[in-house]
Amino acid sequence: MARTTIRPLILLALWLAAGLGATEPPTTVWTAVAVDPKGDGRTPEGIDTAQLSYQFDNRHDRLWFRLSLFKRLTYGPFTVDLAIDTGLDDAHRTAWWGTNTTFTFDRLLTARVTYSNGTYHAVASIRQALGSTSSPAVTQEEVDVRVTDDSILLGVKRAALLDSSMKMKLVAAIGLDEAWNDDIPNARFAAIDLNAPRPARGLREIDVSRNNLRFPPGQPRLADTSHPRITERGHGRRAVILIPGVYSGETVFDGFIARNQAAYTFLVLTPPGLNGTPARELPSEHSSIGEFTWTRRLARDILELIARRHLAKPIIVAHGFPGTLAAEQLATSHPHLLGGVVEVAGLSPQFFPSPADPRRAATAAERIAVVDDSWARFWFKYVTPGTWESNNYPAEMFANDPERAERARRQVESAPLPVKIRYLMESMASDQQANLDRLGAPVMALVPGFNRELLTNPVFAWFKTSFQDGWEPMRGRPRLELVSVANARALMLDDQPSLTDAAVNDFIERTMQQ
Repeated sequence: MARTTIRPLILLALWLAAGLGATEPPTTVWTAVAVDPKGDGRTPEGIDTAQLSYQFDNRHDRLWFRLSLFKRLTYGPFTVDLAIDTGLDDAHRTAWWGTNTTFTFDRLLTARVTYSNGTYHAVASIRQALGSTSSPAVTQEEVDVRVTDDSILLGVKRAALLDSSMKMKLVAAIGLDEAWNDDIPNARFAAIDLNAPRPARGLREIDVSRNNLRFPPGQPRLADTSHPRITERGHGRRAVILIPGVYSGETVFDGFIARNQAAYTFLVLTPPGLNGTPARELPSEHSSIGEFTWTRRLARDILELIARRHLAKPIIVAHGFPGTLAAEQLATSHPHLLGGVVEVAGLSPQFFPSPADPRRAATAAERIAVVDDSWARFWFKYVTPGTWESNNYPAEMFANDPERAERARRQVESAPLPVKIRYLMESMASDQQANLDRLGAPVMALVPGFNRELLTNPVFAWFKTSFQDGWEPMRGRPRLELVSVANARALMLDDQPSLTDAAVNDFIERTMQQ
């Protein structure tokens, strides 16, 4: 629909030197409310939105919006539109002219930005839908426009934009000159409630002063030529390499080792950075997550341990990633060196939609590109510790015993945030199914069954998606065995010791006979 449906009542029209003399956002912390795929604009080479976030300065009743962009801004001119449904005027609305034509709104904040003499300038306006009778006064300082390399900030008095409302539904768009190229979100709208309490779960705060892709000064590092922490326990004749993961905690294998120390010699290899150990150096921010630097280095650590200790076809027992991913990699690249792999509570292969067509699975290259361009750059780089923990593994995921579950959760969260983020990003970018389709060594996946009460709770429904559903299509794959353990959570070796011990011991016995 053409913009002529918006009444040309310009409540504010002024020149602002962006970044000079205007008010500043009061904090570097923003709440992300929408994300957008890369390259989905009307012209792929045009201005491309990545993320929409906001902050509210309650003291001064001022709203700030931040529109993050995939590409460095050109010198303009460009236009930003914020179409807003205040909920105050149901009788007079205009249909959005972008991707989501079902969205209707009653206010439009527009900023037209130009560049001259080394400075960005903006003409900003607030308009109302045709036929609206409300016309709030707007003073000169009520709209600020600030431009950085990869984002545009708009500051406006809440009352000027929303009148008495403290809620809004929002769609944003940007384009060169006055022609929009990309909008965000593509479907529905971003919903903002300025009176809502800060959530204990599902927080979406980012801090643009952070950089979680680098270590802070003084962070201990493990040299690339050094070995990770390896402890030996047990005295049996068969070698078993145990690898804890990012959601294991410090004692994940203690009970299993105690029950089986006479049968096996255990070598516990802790991935660098977990359980109080120093991490490897973080790769350059300019490198791709698809290089899988830490996962591949962990696979080398395993190979070096096998060679150094002259281990004959050891069994690898890995609890979650990164160990499961490194073990799967070795089961395809070096199967002759392994007796087999046991994956304990590993994440199941996940469907990753293609950004070009969400109905099909992403290719390996598409998957890596999404993690590189969107997740790493606009989310994980800036995510706050509070946001991470409020969205990370809850105690209910870990164990049937609540005290042990909470203890494990705290141990898991004690790892440095950049370490947890790096391992997670490499897991997200991994094409796990491709490795499982090419196994050269036997792999058994022990799948936690949880319980019906837990899985039917909508809050924890993602346990089934993450740990169970992706394994079902893999049944029947050569060299892959699936064993579901009822009433067991992620720390299933402790939740169901008899069942898990029997499954692991039987698997190892069968591999010895091959």
